[in-house]
Amino acid sequence: MDKLHELNYKLDLSSESDSDEEMNELLLLYSLSKRNKSIWKSAYMKKRKSHGEFILTSEFSDKQFTNYFRLNRNQFNEVLSIVNDKIYSVGCNAQKPIDPEEKLAVFLR
Repeated sequence: MDKLHELNYKLDLSSESDSDEEMNELLLLYSLSKRNKSIWKSAYMKKRKSHGEFILTSEFSDKQFTNYFRLNRNQFNEVLSIVNDKIYSVGCNAQKPIDPEEKLAVFLR
């Protein structure tokens, strides 16, 4: 019996019994069934580095950049140097973190 059918079967039985052991087993089966649906594996997230809006801002002229962020490039870099340590994230095996430059761009936008 696959995990999802077993989970549905357990859900039907859980109304009859309230033991902690059955509840723990039910929670374990539920978490295992949800594990395959990771948001980090979506096609959209994989394309973020090549198709994201922040990537396109590198092609802006100075005037477009200033109009978009309300800061010129020098001001943007100065603000980034001030907040960089506070918004930097260490990566993990699941996904590369969002760069501080992109975080600041989202905040300013």
